[in-house]
Amino acid sequence: MHRDRLLSWRAGRRGERRRIVMIGSAPQVRGGISAMVRVCYAHGLFERGDAEYLPTHEDGSKTHKAWVALRAWLAFLARLAAGRVALLHVHIASGASFWRKLFFVLPAHACGVPYLLQMHGGDFDGFYEANPGPVRALIGFVYRNARAVLALSPEWRERIAARVPGARVLVVPNPVAIPAQAAAHDADPPCVLFLGILREAKGVFDLLRAWPAVRRAVPRARLVLAGTGEMERARDVAERGGFGDALTLTGWIGGAAKQALLHEASVLVLPSHAEALPMSILESMAAGLPVVATRVGGIPDLVEEGRTGLLVAPRDSEALAAALVELLTDRERRRAMGAAGRARARERFSADVVVPRIEAIWRNALGEGRPL
Repeated sequence: MHRDRLLSWRAGRRGERRRIVMIGSAPQVRGGISAMVRVCYAHGLFERGDAEYLPTHEDGSKTHKAWVALRAWLAFLARLAAGRVALLHVHIASGASFWRKLFFVLPAHACGVPYLLQMHGGDFDGFYEANPGPVRALIGFVYRNARAVLALSPEWRERIAARVPGARVLVVPNPVAIPAQAAAHDADPPCVLFLGILREAKGVFDLLRAWPAVRRAVPRARLVLAGTGEMERARDVAERGGFGDALTLTGWIGGAAKQALLHEASVLVLPSHAEALPMSILESMAAGLPVVATRVGGIPDLVEEGRTGLLVAPRDSEALAAALVELLTDRERRRAMGAAGRARARERFSADVVVPRIEAIWRNALGEGRPL
């Protein structure tokens, strides 16, 4: 019965053009989803796949964010009512993102339109465990009825499958663009770069607590924090620690400015307490930078310890400082790790590799390809 309803609905209205609809954060905003979507646009995914993108989130006031979400929802309902949606592809995280996307998923499911859930963020476990039984049942319903759940790493596939038995979970990493030029590795003094939101959960303050030890070993080393968030707190910690002159706070940057920072940096650091598969590490590897990061989420699947970077335990400022000093004092090792990371990014995570995988999943979800 469900299949008959699906086939009937997929036929749409006579003469109507049916398309794949992808929803998520607007490409121009900050964050991993937007970075991934920009790569997909640049690689021609939406043209080849006969798909369109509906932004459900933009930066701005709460009123503006609510309006963006409502506008996208109404536009989607209009397409759904006209039988113009062949497949819904949802970029989803935990918390508010889950509830926001629920208003798209449930109508699609009611109309027999297949949907995909592409997971982002590293807090699914906490979100699931923090909710009461009825909400867990709803989460399970949404995930089990997806044509596929796309996890960013094998580690996250196992976590999702353990909490939602019966969900069909596939591993699909974020795609990354490979810049034409690799990092120069000739910065003098050496530069450690952090890309992301400046907050405790990203390990920024663990990094600042580690920096005095880094500076004692490498007195001229510089630290660049590129991102918004608790910028004043970061500046205050650096001033009180006596290394304010070594710290640069750029605010959020993107595009050519970010690529310039990646080209000029010596090491990328991301000491997060939880992650899925961070775009900042993917972009840094693609640029040929070695990585110092924490052993959490999908990072160990991304960074080959000892070959493309060094991994430490989260919240361990002493180990973090030691890893940074180890790379900052060995330029040839940085070059070798950067080259290995760039090769790994090209082979496993480049748009040329990942975007065709997404297209194959689309075809399979629509019954037009071989099972994956």
